[in-house]
Amino acid sequence: MRIPFVPKNVMVYRDRFDFIQQYRGGGFMLLAGSIYWLLAFTLTYVLNGAILNNFYIWGGLLVPIIGSVFYKLMKMKANPSQYASLVGFASAITVCCFPILLLIKELDSTKILPILCIINAAHLLILCWVHLEYLYFIMVMVGVFFSMAFIYSIPSEYVHFICLIWGSISLLFGVIIHTNSKIPLKGYDYQIIDVKVNGI
Repeated sequence: MRIPFVPKNVMVYRDRFDFIQQYRGGGFMLLAGSIYWLLAFTLTYVLNGAILNNFYIWGGLLVPIIGSVFYKLMKMKANPSQYASLVGFASAITVCCFPILLLIKELDSTKILPILCIINAAHLLILCWVHLEYLYFIMVMVGVFFSMAFIYSIPSEYVHFICLIWGSISLLFGVIIHTNSKIPLKGYDYQIIDVKVNGI
């Protein structure tokens, strides 16, 4: 989906276009993330509080592993790209916020999930720019909205339902992005810029 505040006749460098096309807009990683969130919701009814909170905080480290499995199962292939590194750094935002989550665990463990959802949503802003995909921006707004609702309005005994909501949203948007990216940059009248190595 085209980003409305980006020019329709956008110019895209060849390596960026190839990255978007080969990684199918990054939808497979949203699918991987949805598994973590839906698993977290399910485990709420199985694990006790202390173990469950630890899974909330550390369980997200499974997402890159699950994503790699999806990447292989979908038989995707991609050239080495600087944009892959940028997306990797974006994902590291969540890891850098682990101290915040540990502090929240000590102060009020019922706030772990909505804060984690906000952190998770925040890194999608970078993916919105990299893939030129407006659905990521919509996900950020939806994620922040529901997180704030669970922090300030919805009773804490229902906080685990944010896992179901965010997991379902990630699953839905992941499928849509992966499907739509068969034809990259839909909605844009884009121009691909080929740049020779070292400008020669």
